[in-house]
Amino acid sequence: MRLKFEDLSARARDLRKAYLICGDEPFLVEEAVTHIVRVAEAHGVSDRQRFSLEAGFSWPQFRQTLASPSLFAPRSLYELRVREGREALGRELLACLPLLSVDAILLVVTGALERSSLKAEWVETFAEQGHVVTLTAFEGERLVGWVRQRLREAGIRDEDIAARIAYYAEGNMGAASDAIMRLKDDPKRDLAALSDIMGDEARFDVFAVTDAALKGDLALTHRYVRRLRAEARDPILMSWALAREVRVLVKVVAAQAKNGALTEIFRRERVWAARQGLLTSAAKRLSQATLRRLLLGCARLDRVNKGRADGDSWLLIETIALALAGMPAEGGL
Repeated sequence: MRLKFEDLSARARDLRKAYLICGDEPFLVEEAVTHIVRVAEAHGVSDRQRFSLEAGFSWPQFRQTLASPSLFAPRSLYELRVREGREALGRELLACLPLLSVDAILLVVTGALERSSLKAEWVETFAEQGHVVTLTAFEGERLVGWVRQRLREAGIRDEDIAARIAYYAEGNMGAASDAIMRLKDDPKRDLAALSDIMGDEARFDVFAVTDAALKGDLALTHRYVRRLRAEARDPILMSWALAREVRVLVKVVAAQAKNGALTEIFRRERVWAARQGLLTSAAKRLSQATLRRLLLGCARLDRVNKGRADGDSWLLIETIALALAGMPAEGGL
């Protein structure tokens, strides 16, 4: 059977002989592995043997291990992490499945598979004899819902906190989980506590820049950008944060020009209530022409980051951030 991450909990009692976990989101991969191991342990699996498909790995030796179950454990789980050598993976795994005894479980963990690979015979066989779990990082409302559920499990019911964690941690579910766990242990458990907890994290420092820019604080924006550059931070994250703010502001300004409601825009863009005023006030002082220039500047910044255009990423970041804060930027973008 083919499953998503959310399907695993619904099949807590359903133990299969073979599992294939494929995905490039490390946090979800480890969560899925942990879930399957716990289900196996609940069914009496006490022996867990780990293998890694990398230099020095021997398929014949691995098959021999599968064909010779442990004499000291009634049930065994064989976990194979695939790091390289995928060329013959399907053929080799198809040869492994018939060797599994009724008391053995094979758990294979790979990176993300191409769509064509997901239709291959060996994957179909895993889906027939066990479960194929395809993992992708949660985004948008799916991420907000996941954060909200984790917060509830931690005893925290606050929509602003859920929206803020999802907004900050998009693309890094491990960071979101860590923020939730640290907030759970904080006596205050509020937005101020979240800001304090994550104040030393690179991802959250980046949003200090965008917040200062949206407030129109040129001096603070300049100081934050210079500090991040001096600390040799990766410009890609800062670029992403600026581009996101500019895209949202373009939509807000367009809606304001038509006297349209902003509620739907804020909902779609997952802007939490405490931050909506910040964006609304910034939209009042930034013209559509300025925002179009900033959008073009963000596109150029993306090309520079990817090596497709010449330029200094941090110089462009500083120019865009200061323009967002209110400094004229015609000559720098």
